[in-house]
Amino acid sequence: MHKTYRQLIFGFISLILFITTCNRCRQRQIARQTWTPELEQQMRDIFYTQSQRITTNEQEKNDYADCCMSKIKEIFPNGISGMGADMSDSVKIAILKMGTDCAKSFQSFTNAWEPVVVEQLKLTIYSYAETKLLPQKMKQEYVDCLAYKIIAKFPKGLQGAGKDSIKNFLNTERTKCLKLLTNKYGKLKAHNRKADTATTR
Repeated sequence: MHKTYRQLIFGFISLILFITTCNRCRQRQIARQTWTPELEQQMRDIFYTQSQRITTNEQEKNDYADCCMSKIKEIFPNGISGMGADMSDSVKIAILKMGTDCAKSFQSFTNAWEPVVVEQLKLTIYSYAETKLLPQKMKQEYVDCLAYKIIAKFPKGLQGAGKDSIKNFLNTERTKCLKLLTNKYGKLKAHNRKADTATTR
């Protein structure tokens, strides 16, 4: 298994999973300023469920869930109240590292995303109509965004996934990646205009 892509898969999965978990906790009003047994169990169950997509080994599933819980409590010692999709970059990096570290429990995982497969995937995304319409500086970010989401959603590869499932997922995530980049570069452009205005005064 190629180490770089193993880290990519599990790191990205952990980040998506944690954001999803935070949102669920807020919806159910479980998130507190401290860790409660209910919140700990809920989060561990979600990590455990996610691991079932990667392995059938019971020990590996439990090791992964326990590892993630231990590290999440180190990152957020006072609970996860108020956390969500607007997390700081440093927090996201810490969670990505958590996924990488805890992935060591998956000894039996077979990597479907070898470097050559990832490159083929990216070449396909470069051929999409919307990618061709993007400014040059945004193309690679869009391709990377969509490729990361596909790898995280289908860690065992696309061959075993249903065509409808892949199509529906892509339709949603293509829109999300485009919106993410539009917001990013829109804010950057606004910031640059403001800086230019301040300089000319």
